[in-house]
Amino acid sequence: MRRFLVFVLLIVAATAFAGGGREEVINPETLQVQLIPSRDAAYLDAQRLPLQNLLRAQLDMPVTVTVATDYNALIEGMASEQIHVGLLATTAYVLAADEGHAEAILKSLRYDVDDRGRQLQDQPLVSGYKSQLVAHVDSGIESVTDLRGRKIAIASFTSTSGFVWPANLLADNDIDPERDVEWINVGGHDNAITAVYNREADAAFTFKDARSLFENESFHGDLMEKVVLVTDTTDIPNDTISVIPRLDPQLKERVRQAFIALADDPAGLEIIQRIYNHEGYAPAADSDYDGVRLYLTRMEEWDF
Repeated sequence: MRRFLVFVLLIVAATAFAGGGREEVINPETLQVQLIPSRDAAYLDAQRLPLQNLLRAQLDMPVTVTVATDYNALIEGMASEQIHVGLLATTAYVLAADEGHAEAILKSLRYDVDDRGRQLQDQPLVSGYKSQLVAHVDSGIESVTDLRGRKIAIASFTSTSGFVWPANLLADNDIDPERDVEWINVGGHDNAITAVYNREADAAFTFKDARSLFENESFHGDLMEKVVLVTDTTDIPNDTISVIPRLDPQLKERVRQAFIALADDPAGLEIIQRIYNHEGYAPAADSDYDGVRLYLTRMEEWDF
C-alpha cells in the first residue's frame, strides 16, 4: 500500500507543480466529467453518452463524459485539472482531496440491501454501504479466518469496499493482508463476483450486494446459490460527486444542482441507477470521510 500511496502522491505533486500554483478560477468551455471503472468498462462506456446528453441539457453547455482507465487515472486527471468533475469512489476521493485536488459537492444515496441482494425499497435511502465477503459455495470458507492462504478477487487496490475495508478487517482477525492471502485485481466488482463464480478465486470482497449486477443475465441464473455471502463489514461512506477546487463557484453550484435534478427526473434516475446504482444525492462534508483516513494511515505500513 505504501508504494501505491507514494505513486499517487508523486503524481499529484508533479501536476500541482506544473500548474504553477495559480489560483485563478477555471471556467471551461467544455466540462470534462469522468467515471471510475468500478464495473466493466465496456458497460460503463455504453452508459456515458446518455449521461453526457442529460448533463448537457441540464447545464446548457458542452459536456464530455469519459470512463477512466483505472482509479488512479481519474485522480491524476483531476490533479492536472484536465478533468473537472469526477464521480470518485470513497478512497479515491480521500486521496485526491487530501492533496487539494478534489472537493466533494454531493454524496450518493442508495437503497440498503438485505443478505440476498434485495433492495429495501420500503426503507429510507442511505448514505453509507457495506463491503461484503462472498465465497464459492464449495470453497469451505465460512468466516474471515478461513481466508488464510486463499485467493481473493478485488475490483482495485484503491477500492474502499474491495480492498481498504477488507484489508483492515483481515488485520483485525490476525491475518496479515500482505503475506497470508493472495489478492487478485480483476478490475471491477462484477468481475470479482464472476471470478468466484468461475472458481478463478476462492472469495471476493465487493460492495454489498454486487451479485445484483447480474440479476438480468440468465447465464448466471444460479449465481446466488454458487456465490454465497459470508459476512459484512462496518459501514462505509458512499461515493462522491467531486469537482476540482478551482472550478468556477457558480459552475460548481450548477453541477451540484444538475446531478440533483437528474435524480429527480425518471430518465436521469434510470441512467444513474445503471451506472452506479445511485438513487439520489445528498450534501457531502469532507469530515464524512475521516474514518477512511484512519484506515489509510494504518495501511501505510503495508507494501502493496
